[in-house]
Amino acid sequence: MKEENGMSVKKIRGIPPALKIAISFALVIFLGSLLLSLPISNLEVSQTTYFDNLFAAVSMVCVTGLFTLSVASSYTIFGQIVCIILMQIGGLGLMTLLAAFISKLGRKMNYSDTIAVKEALNRDKLSNFNIYLGSIIKYTMFIEGTGMILLSFRFVPEFGLAKGLFVSLFLAVSGFCNAGFDNIGAISLQEYVHDPLVNLVIISLIILGGIGFSVWFDVTHNFQSIIKNKFQKGWKRSYRLLKTHTRLAINMTVGLIVVGTLVFLLVEWNNPNTIGNYTFGEKVLASLFQTVTMRTAGFATVDYEQVEPFSLLFFVFTMFIGGSPGGAAGGIKTTTFALIFLLIINEIKGQKHINYANHTIPIEVIRRAIVVVATFTAFLLGGVSILMLFEDQPFLYLLFETVSALATVGVSVNLTPDLSTFSHVVLMVLMYVGRIGPITILLSLSRNNKKTKDKLFAKTTILIG
Repeated sequence: MKEENGMSVKKIRGIPPALKIAISFALVIFLGSLLLSLPISNLEVSQTTYFDNLFAAVSMVCVTGLFTLSVASSYTIFGQIVCIILMQIGGLGLMTLLAAFISKLGRKMNYSDTIAVKEALNRDKLSNFNIYLGSIIKYTMFIEGTGMILLSFRFVPEFGLAKGLFVSLFLAVSGFCNAGFDNIGAISLQEYVHDPLVNLVIISLIILGGIGFSVWFDVTHNFQSIIKNKFQKGWKRSYRLLKTHTRLAINMTVGLIVVGTLVFLLVEWNNPNTIGNYTFGEKVLASLFQTVTMRTAGFATVDYEQVEPFSLLFFVFTMFIGGSPGGAAGGIKTTTFALIFLLIINEIKGQKHINYANHTIPIEVIRRAIVVVATFTAFLLGGVSILMLFEDQPFLYLLFETVSALATVGVSVNLTPDLSTFSHVVLMVLMYVGRIGPITILLSLSRNNKKTKDKLFAKTTILIG
């Protein structure tokens, strides 16, 4: 009996890290769908089926935001608490939470599990790993708690103390985890389009959740150093002390937000169905919110069915890019896009090495970025092609819905509830792939029991372009 148990433990430990990540998310989704299907989770007027609950569980664990039936019209307080837990697990990852819990108990993980968590967090080293995990949990609780307190100034007067605090907690967790769900109604945050407090708090939560854990810690450490040295080094010099990845992630995030806000503002300026009738300040606020949420979150303060086609197409592009690595964001990631862009620029200039901030990027990193973009594009084209076979909808709408699912954004042109069951299955697969990562999915399906030999033959030339 002991031998059998020993063999089982060895088999579990022998599971490749990528497969462990995939299994952990699938397990949480399945358990979540069962919990959401319990009578205690559903309102008496709820019309949800198990399939609706499964779709919701996938969307919440994959921090996407798409739904067939809204949270407010479907689930009780218990059901909504389950939703919060699913979003929190989805945002941080089950492997991360378990690792932090094990670390708190003073126990050590085996090397295989440590590697799995490292891969889930996109962390490049194992040193001080327990401290790193503990810091993630502490930062998460602090940021979500702060967001809840700030939002309560708006929702407690509106809904009362108990419900107002709960709505604030729900939105804070959903915002930081980039999930895009709300428990207010079926039209997201459109009623609060002119509310600076709600907009700016949600925007901040989305950015902090999508920028990546490693960026937090690097910025925090740098800021502490600035205070310790009493600002003697100056802001510019202190900024240069940040890691190359941190600077690239921040620069890309700020750049995409600024460009996206300006594009939406200019294109929708005179559109009476979106921001055409707003004041200048209201237009800027609405444009900023859509730009931030479109990269990864899934909230909305305007009806996307009413925006100009160019805006939808531009949002497809920003959703494709997504947020930064190591956080709750989806998409190919800002740094991946930046590396591909630098590669193109270097090819045009005829430069052999790809450099950024006086550092040369290893060719292995560039190759991985190309594979990520190619794999992501393949899943996107496959998904939208399947939807085109089963849905009689405009191509732009189907493309928008597909990239929203794959990039775990969760915005919709009011299309999700009207899609067929098969299309919903396709969206669930895309959400799952997008949250875990296309590369992780392929690695989890590959056979790792055989070592691959890296062969080198005589060089040859292939014509391209």
